[in-house]
Amino acid sequence: MDGWRRWILIGSAVMATAFAAIVAANIRPPQPTPVPPTLRQDLGPGSVGRTAPDFRLRSFAGGVLALSDFRGQTVVLNFWASWCVPCREEMPILERVWREFRPRGVAILGVDTADDFDDAAAFLKRLQITYANVYDPEQSRIQTYRVTGLPTTVFLDTHLRIRAQVAGGYVAESGYQQLRTQIQTLIPPPR
Repeated sequence: MDGWRRWILIGSAVMATAFAAIVAANIRPPQPTPVPPTLRQDLGPGSVGRTAPDFRLRSFAGGVLALSDFRGQTVVLNFWASWCVPCREEMPILERVWREFRPRGVAILGVDTADDFDDAAAFLKRLQITYANVYDPEQSRIQTYRVTGLPTTVFLDTHLRIRAQVAGGYVAESGYQQLRTQIQTLIPPPR
C-alpha cells in the first residue's frame, strides 16, 4: 500500500507540474485586433521617406491628440505598454531626452497599446512621464505602423515623414546615447 501511495503522490506532482507549465505557456498579453483594410498602409521596407499615417487618439492628459498636431516638430513616436519590461526601462530615458531636446523642436509622443487605460495611466504617473501620451484601445496604430514588438520607436522629420523605425528599447546609458544621436540626425540645422 505504501508503494501505491508514493506512486499516486509522484503521479499527482507530475500532473500538477505539467498543468502549471501548460497554463504558464498560454498566458500572453492581449493580441492586436485586425485593422480594416481601409486603414492599412504599407509601412514595411520602403516606408522611409513616406508621410506617417495620421491618427487621433485619447490623450492621458485629457482630450484628443492627433499626430498632425506635431507638424513642424521632429517627432519620436514610441509604442509601449505598461506590462512591457523594456518599455519601463526605456521611458525615463525618453523623458530625459525629451526634456533635453524640447527647446530644439523635438516632441515625443507615446502610443500605449495592448493595455488597460487605468494601468497605463498609473504607469505614467509612477514613472513621472510628462511628454505626450495617447491610448490606442483598438490597437489599430500598431497594425498600421507594422509594429511587431514593444517598445518600437518611429522617427519622423518636421514634415511627419518616416525617417527610421527601431524595434526594441533604448535602455541604459548606451541607449540614451543612441537615442540622442538618432534625434540629432533629424533636427534641422539652426537658421
